[in-house]
Amino acid sequence: MFRPIPEATLFRRIPYRLIASVLLILALVVSVILLFSLEQEKLLLQGFTQDKTVPTELFPALWQSRSDLIVVTLLVFLVSAIGIAAVIIFLHYDSTRSTLEEVKGLARNILQSIPTGVLTLNRSGVITAVNPTAEAVLKRPSAELLGHSYETVFSEGETIRNVLDGALRFQRHVTQQDLLYERQDRTPHTIRVSTAELTGDDAEPAGVILQAQDVTDWLALEQRVRIADKLAALHTLSAGVAHELRNPLSAMDLNLHLLEEELRECASLPEQGARYLHVLNAECHRLSIILDNFMKFARPGSVGLHEVNVSALIEHIKALMQFEAEERKIRLEQTVGEPLPSVLGDETAISQVLVNLIVNAFHAMPNGGLCRVAAEARHTHGIRWLVVSVTDTGIGIKKEELARVFEPFYTTKSSGTGLGLAIAYRIMEDHGGTIQVSSMPGIGTTAVLTFPVAVEEAQPVTVTS
Repeated sequence: MFRPIPEATLFRRIPYRLIASVLLILALVVSVILLFSLEQEKLLLQGFTQDKTVPTELFPALWQSRSDLIVVTLLVFLVSAIGIAAVIIFLHYDSTRSTLEEVKGLARNILQSIPTGVLTLNRSGVITAVNPTAEAVLKRPSAELLGHSYETVFSEGETIRNVLDGALRFQRHVTQQDLLYERQDRTPHTIRVSTAELTGDDAEPAGVILQAQDVTDWLALEQRVRIADKLAALHTLSAGVAHELRNPLSAMDLNLHLLEEELRECASLPEQGARYLHVLNAECHRLSIILDNFMKFARPGSVGLHEVNVSALIEHIKALMQFEAEERKIRLEQTVGEPLPSVLGDETAISQVLVNLIVNAFHAMPNGGLCRVAAEARHTHGIRWLVVSVTDTGIGIKKEELARVFEPFYTTKSSGTGLGLAIAYRIMEDHGGTIQVSSMPGIGTTAVLTFPVAVEEAQPVTVTS
């Protein structure tokens, strides 16, 4: 629920019902006294009337009694008017307060229901209100937020603190700004924040309101859609390009080899010419690799599905890559939780993805390091998944480059084609899985593959008679 700091007001402490009741009782008592005085005067006059004479000395007393009666009557009317006015004022106040409570309740329900985190701060920077979504986004309970200064809640250097500094001190507000926010469990998330001036009842600035929303998953989905659109366009183009270039490239490669053999037989191939031919052959080979990748994109998305033992596959790939790892002074390790369930897929395609990730890890560690391949089974939302990760201790990837690693032809290597991870992305999509890459410059990179499990294990059944 919406949790504001309680504020006791003066008006709520005034006992309006008690005041109105006292005034009405006072009016009733005065009315009784008035009636009693009138009755006494009536009895006195009746007594004198029976004697047919009224003593002269009684006239001042009677006149004084009349004056007192007039004063008392006016007093009764005054007290009654005050009592009635008090009752009317109280009823109006009570109705207004009830309406205000309903409006506040509606506002609390709205803030409780909206999927956006709301945080309010007074002009001193003290957090005065927080809704449940804000607690979930910031991963902090309300007890750590309410009544505390934002400077004590958020440490110096945090992006969200910098935003609040600008809003409170310099009236510099932001709209839909994405911030990298590290929660207390050290997991990085992207939150989208907006700030605005909070005004009080007197229309004067009373503080700042902050809206926050966790957009980590949404941005990841947006990136997947963007990559899928680019891959779809590339699939259409690649088939035609590969077909049109394959034949002339094959002819060029064949004639280069024939020319090289002819010149060597004639012993007229100078050293400089040999270097030129070597460059031409290397570039033809590179073009051939690019065309092969084009053809892989041009193929239909369906794969030959069968059960794949990922544990055995990882062991096989580790044995294949061990020699290259030793040459590069890299320690290649595997951590496989047993037993691992099988996945439904194409073993060759899955091997291609894993080898590509391991080769990328090797290239990121030119001075040696550690490459670890891990696999484990997980349950998420009632579905069983097999998760395989490849982690290195290399140079890492910059944030602006990390967002583009799956884009076709994007590469930071001088000799790369930029299609390795794009192909891996498509293969994982064909298998109904996902691939994600996280990295920190100077620390290393982790690529995570997620496969749906092929066959769920049978659950024990309890039979009761």
